[in-house]
Amino acid sequence: MYRAILVVAIVACGAAPHSTPGSPQPAGLQIRFCPVSQVRSYPLESRHELDSVVLHNTLIVNDGPAVVEISRIDIDLLRSGEVVDSRRLSAQDVQRAGKLGAELQRSGTLAQIAFEFCGGALFEPGLRVAGPTLDHGEALLVFQQAFAFQGARDAVRVRVQGRSGGHAVEVTGTLPIRSGMSRTVFRFPLRGSWWVGVGATLHTGHRWVVPEEFALDIARLGDGNQTFRGAGDQFGDFYAYGAEVDAAAAGRVVSAVDGIAEDPAALRQPGETLEAYAARFRRLTDAMLRQGEAALAGNHVVIDHGNQEYSLYAHLQPGSVQVKLGQEVSAGQPLARLGSSGNSTDPHLHFQVCDAPGPLRCAGIPIHFEGITLPWADGPRPVQSGDWVIAP
Repeated sequence: MYRAILVVAIVACGAAPHSTPGSPQPAGLQIRFCPVSQVRSYPLESRHELDSVVLHNTLIVNDGPAVVEISRIDIDLLRSGEVVDSRRLSAQDVQRAGKLGAELQRSGTLAQIAFEFCGGALFEPGLRVAGPTLDHGEALLVFQQAFAFQGARDAVRVRVQGRSGGHAVEVTGTLPIRSGMSRTVFRFPLRGSWWVGVGATLHTGHRWVVPEEFALDIARLGDGNQTFRGAGDQFGDFYAYGAEVDAAAAGRVVSAVDGIAEDPAALRQPGETLEAYAARFRRLTDAMLRQGEAALAGNHVVIDHGNQEYSLYAHLQPGSVQVKLGQEVSAGQPLARLGSSGNSTDPHLHFQVCDAPGPLRCAGIPIHFEGITLPWADGPRPVQSGDWVIAP
C-alpha cells in the first residue's frame, strides 16, 4: 500500500463563454477548468492505440444577476473540430453533482485540499458551491470525468444548457487535449530491478490527482514478493530503503529539502487490519495537510529541465540529500537516498514530472523514459501501474 503526496494545484483557471448569433445566451455563466491550459492523455494499451484522458475539474459559475437552472451538460471529445465521443450528464446527474460539491464545501474538504481545485483561482472567496439552481455568486462543480478511446482526440468541449427568466441559456468551454510524453527524455531514477506499485493507470490513485496524475511510486520486492523482510515495522526492514536515487535527466536544482524526520508510526503495524491502518493514516495525512506541501513531500529534490518540465524526487531519507539549490546536475548523478519521509506509508520513491516547480502547485506530465526494460510487457510502451522495471 502506497501513499505519495496527496496533492496539488495549478495556479490559474478559466474559459470564456462562447455563443453564436441566434443561439441561447450565456446569461452570466462562465466555465472554468483546472488544469487551465490543457489536459493530457495517457496510453492504456499501446498496441491497440487505446488512450485515456481525465477532465479533472470543471466549474460552472453564475456571475450574472439572474438565477440560472442548469438542466444538462454535454462533454464531447473532438478531433479536428468533429465530435467523436460524447457524454451527457442528465438533470439527475447535474443534481447529484450539485449535492456532492455542496457537501464537499460544507464539510471543509474543498478548503482542506484547495490545491486540488486550483485554490483561490478556481474558488474565489465567497463563491458558494451549489446546483442545479445557481444564484449570483454560486457555482456547480463537475469533476473527475474519465474517458477511454481509440485513436487521437485533440480537444474536450463542455456545453452547459439551462433556463433563466423563462429563456434558454447555454455556455460552452473548450480545453485542448495534448497527447505524447515529456519533451525531456528521462532515465529511470533508480538502478536495478524495481516494482512500480502506483503509476498512471486509472485503477490506482495517482491518476485522479492533478500534480501526480502521471507519477510513479517505486518500491522493491524481495522474498515472497513482499516489500519488506521480518515484521515490516521498521524502515530498515524494507528492501528499497536506503537505495541511491539518481537524477533522471540533466538540469538545475530548484528545490532541495532535507532534515524532515521519518515517522515509524506511519508504517502499518503487525496485526493491524488494512481498514484500521487506513483510518489511522488518514489522521496522519490530515495533520500533514495543515503543515503544507513540504510536510506531504517530505525530504525532496526538484530539478528544472527546461521547457517547463520539472522532476520531483520525494519521501527521501533524512540527512541523505547531496545537492544544493541552484546546483547543475547531470543525468545519473546521485541526489539522495530512498526513504519514507512525508506522506508515505512505506519506503518508496515518489517520482513525477510537472509543469511547475511546486510539488503540489503544478500539473502532471507523462514521463518519457529510455533505457528501461519491462520484462512482462508485450512490446515497448509507457510504464503502467504494477510494472516490473529493470534499469541499468
